[in-house]
Amino acid sequence: MMDDGLKAAECCSKNSAQPDLGNMIQTFESIVDNPMSKLLLQKALNYCEKDKKNRLEQGLKIYLDKGNNLEKESCLKCRLMSRFIGFVIKKGSESFGVSEDELKNQMQDDYWAKGLTSVLKGIAQFGVKKPFIPGAPFQIVWNITHACNLKCVHCYENAGKKDVDELSSEEILGGLDILAKSGVTSVAFSGGEPTVHPNILKFIERCKELGMFPAIATNGYALSNPKTCKKFAEAGLNFVQISIDGLNPKTHDKFRGVDGAWSKAVKAVENCVKEDMFVEVATTVTEHNYNEIHDMADFVKGLGVDWFMLYNFIPTGKGNEIKNLDISPEKRYKLLKDAYNDNSDDMQILSTAPQYARVAESMVSKDHAMIPTHFYNPEYSNPAVMQLADFIGGCGAGRFYLSIEPNGDIYPCVFFPHEDEVKVGNLLEDDFDDLWKNNELLAKLRNKEILSEHCGKCESRDVCGGCRARAYNYFHDILAPDPGCINNEEEWNKIFSAEPQKSTAK
Repeated sequence: MMDDGLKAAECCSKNSAQPDLGNMIQTFESIVDNPMSKLLLQKALNYCEKDKKNRLEQGLKIYLDKGNNLEKESCLKCRLMSRFIGFVIKKGSESFGVSEDELKNQMQDDYWAKGLTSVLKGIAQFGVKKPFIPGAPFQIVWNITHACNLKCVHCYENAGKKDVDELSSEEILGGLDILAKSGVTSVAFSGGEPTVHPNILKFIERCKELGMFPAIATNGYALSNPKTCKKFAEAGLNFVQISIDGLNPKTHDKFRGVDGAWSKAVKAVENCVKEDMFVEVATTVTEHNYNEIHDMADFVKGLGVDWFMLYNFIPTGKGNEIKNLDISPEKRYKLLKDAYNDNSDDMQILSTAPQYARVAESMVSKDHAMIPTHFYNPEYSNPAVMQLADFIGGCGAGRFYLSIEPNGDIYPCVFFPHEDEVKVGNLLEDDFDDLWKNNELLAKLRNKEILSEHCGKCESRDVCGGCRARAYNYFHDILAPDPGCINNEEEWNKIFSAEPQKSTAK
């Protein structure tokens, strides 16, 4: 999901009244530091059995309800909470330089409102700090099965056959209830291949019923059938990510291990566009397809997709066997510069490489100003808005998202290996809210001041900080430097000294 602070910033940047970032931050800090406000925010996190939501979320819904019918149906404590939330939003809108009505109109979107609830919950639990931590993950990537119909050589999951300890469909539905109650904004079903699960449509429907944004990450094989694609749309699927690993069909099919996989993926993109879904094409960038990326961007834009996501290659799962295909820091830098320049109103180009924001900082001009994130690339007109990147920029593992394995095990993101050292807990065995708030591993991932080597002292630490999954998979240390950055070329050369990589960067 799109980060709500950025959406608010984008909204205000289109108005003549420009936000004072220092004043905005000070406003929220004063609210949190006030004893009465702090008490009310803590009370807002309690779950209301009558209204079946935490009081913060219900209070926000009451505040946004134009007909006031919801206020009459809600309990007294939730009605009182709506008054306090109205006060906070009014103060926030003044700091952002927009009217309260403008902000309320934006929040009529259920998912936007749910995201804002998570922001307010985060302020209540963690305060206003760098990096910002929401009250619940904005997104959960749930690998619901290890079963897959392809044989990808770079698969982070080592997918193939269904595991014996996978959660039952009833357990998955129960798990969705837990996530919704915690305040998770979006659930992306992945795998393996999520479309091969017999109850995937039921999971999408339940996700939507619970007020969470449903998405899937798929190889597109099943959705290449128009009738199947329509069923997913009717179930309420809002967002689909389809993997295409090259402009040349042979490049994709070799990576995916099945002939004809490229044509199926492209057909799936076309079908999803026709069904008016939000479509993202994802590409894992390696030496195998590096030279095709620029032309791929033009190709997928022509298909009508909304986003083109450039995934960092992470040497985990099957990918651990092809480390030699990782691109050099120089090539990654050039890739991200090209991506920044190729962004357009027709299609955004995003990247999971945290260095994208650092590259953007160096390329900002009066005609092209953008804050790259994993979720969104908003344009802005006021340079002060770039300060928001200090709060929401960088690796989102364990901060904006978590991943869940088919057996319910939780990890900071899908690219961490299934090792106890980086396991957060289990969805059905542990208290999810307690894990999010108090887990020691997550606390380390959220603290950029303890990063080692150059990542810890870099002037772009707040907006970048390196990919923690790459650091762990290369050095077995979540605080180690990310060898994908040009500032860490020494670490890169140590890893690949036996096979030095040729650079095409200019």
